[in-house]
Amino acid sequence: MTKKILFPLLALIFIFGFWEFSTYLYKDQILILPAPSAIVSRLMTKSDRFIFHSRTTFYEMVGGFFLALSISFPFGFLMYLFKGARLVLQPLFIFIQCVPMFALAPIMVIWFGWSYTAIVIPTALMIFFPLTISIYQGLSSTPKDYIDYFRINQATAWQIFYKLQLPSSFPHLFSGFKVASALAGIGAVAGEFAGAKSGLGILMLESRRATDLETTFAALFCLTFMSMGFYLLILLLEKIMIKKRFSSSLMSLLVTALSLTFVGCQNQNVDEKPTTRLLLDWLPNPNHVPLYVGVEKGIFKQHGIDLEIQKIADPSDAIPYVIAGKADLALYYMPDTVRAIDAGIALKPIAILFKEPLNAIIYRDGEGILKPDDLTGKVIGYSVDGSSTAILDHLLEKNNIIPSQMQNVTFDLVSTICTKQVDAIYGAYWNIECEHLNALNQKTKHFDLTSLGYPNYYELIVVAHEGSQQTQDEFTHAFKKAMQESINYSKQHPNEAFSIYLKENLDKSQKTVAWEEASWNKTYPLLASDQDFDPHVTETLRAWLKNFQH
Repeated sequence: MTKKILFPLLALIFIFGFWEFSTYLYKDQILILPAPSAIVSRLMTKSDRFIFHSRTTFYEMVGGFFLALSISFPFGFLMYLFKGARLVLQPLFIFIQCVPMFALAPIMVIWFGWSYTAIVIPTALMIFFPLTISIYQGLSSTPKDYIDYFRINQATAWQIFYKLQLPSSFPHLFSGFKVASALAGIGAVAGEFAGAKSGLGILMLESRRATDLETTFAALFCLTFMSMGFYLLILLLEKIMIKKRFSSSLMSLLVTALSLTFVGCQNQNVDEKPTTRLLLDWLPNPNHVPLYVGVEKGIFKQHGIDLEIQKIADPSDAIPYVIAGKADLALYYMPDTVRAIDAGIALKPIAILFKEPLNAIIYRDGEGILKPDDLTGKVIGYSVDGSSTAILDHLLEKNNIIPSQMQNVTFDLVSTICTKQVDAIYGAYWNIECEHLNALNQKTKHFDLTSLGYPNYYELIVVAHEGSQQTQDEFTHAFKKAMQESINYSKQHPNEAFSIYLKENLDKSQKTVAWEEASWNKTYPLLASDQDFDPHVTETLRAWLKNFQH
């Protein structure tokens, strides 16, 4: 074995050995960095799921790469031919490159729905700039003397491009290809975060929020190896092309890629019968079991509703998707719904999942916190927007709680309280996060919001766009009946209901399944007993929320 191979191999062994050893010394590290052996074990035990998600992401990477390539060539050639075009287009391309694809991905969903196209376009935009610039530089790199020689010999413009400029530009072209191949995976994951049902990006997101970091890192490794494989493929193609000058092969590749990309973009799953698309308020969790039961047992279909459940990574996207017509219904929060309606957004609640608040202030047990004002001097983490922050401030003041610090922890509520970055969290559900924390050996207790002065409200309700077919009396009556029958079945057969939920969410690890089952046993008795909206509850909540309007 040569030194060229031996030294990198020894370095890798040392790094992974130190990494493995450190997880035994620092037990809290598993919340940040799991052991390599655990990651490999997860890859082996869930290999079929990783292959499934990797295949999805690979198709998106390839589609995005070739879509960007097919657009970059004409733009690069245009910049080469006309200086004025270069002066206009280059700043525009730089602007596009500076737009974060994570922010653009939800817009793609609004335009194209949950589809291959909505993910491929952000991927293509992320790699479009380096490809275009490399093509332009490649075409510009052809010596002028060679071009003049071709022209003297009566070569046509096509012959000059095809036989001279294209082969001469290969070093620059493949430099851009290699950069693009490395970025394609990042672009695909960015698109998946907003609009995917499967893929390594959505797998990483779900497992990260379930604190299943073995799956998160295993998915990350799959993405890394895939990107490396893509890069090596480009490297191999570069050697073949530059050595043998197969410009005709490259042109054939471009034409084939363009065709396949657009065929893929058109290959959407079109249902023969219209479906009713319902967005979850969050990634799948035990709160959603009755919805999966209603679909699996055919309860919604019995009432004439072909319900399709769509998970979502960011709850704030739900209402824009419903208003834009990319979803028909959304499982949403009653306080936010009331505020949205008062702000002029045309929403209508049509069904109820929980008739009592689940949100709470959750704190670590065993730290002398017995009553709300014992939180004085503690660090409180939250995951809410500005208006909800004002509500939290009011609840703290009303209960004589003066925290030492308020920390916005976004979606990392569980990990921050486990690692003692915060002492309590606001914005989590006691029936979900308490069991999640318990599985991580973090004992917790909680204060209900109603005990702190928050009026009673319905935690999770189903909303539709006012004026849509889903707000017509015939539909709402059928949906309410189906919803309540699904809830009743889940209450009467809790074990079967949870099994149905797991069958539709195959990516969950054994430890996630264990704490989610414990959470479900707490959750199903809390499900709504009827679908009647009490106007007094709504009006009391509306009057109280008006105190916090900006």
